Amino acid sequence: MSPHALIEAHRGLAMLAVLATVGWAAAALFTPLASGGLGRLHRLSYVAAMATTGLAGLTGLVVVVLGTAPAALYPWFGLVAIIGHGVAGARARRALVVGRRDTVVAGVAVQGLLLLAAYGVMTVKPF
Repeated sequence: MSPHALIEAHRGLAMLAVLATVGWAAAALFTPLASGGLGRLHRLSYVAAMATTGLAGLTGLVVVVLGTAPAALYPWFGLVAIIGHGVAGARARRALVVGRRDTVVAGVAVQGLLLLAAYGVMTVKPF
């Protein structure tokens, strides 16, 4: 696979991660909870958000290892976004099960803001 194809795969997965995270946020905030915990929609949207974000992180790591990344600072933004996204998503999922709405709102907001900030910084490349 060519370096350009890897970069494009990483960009595509990053955009899918943002879209899947928006889907998870919508499911967590606007759909009712099933009577035994997380329903099918909640589980599917959560797994989609986490999986696409993880795949975007892995392809970003491959891009860095192959030396096609433009600067050494950008992978750290990605790493912070991936870790923060996972931690915030897990907290939001647990809070959703126990009914702590404020924690759910904060968790999905952190997830979205981290991904959008990382996506914006890596797209604009201000430094």
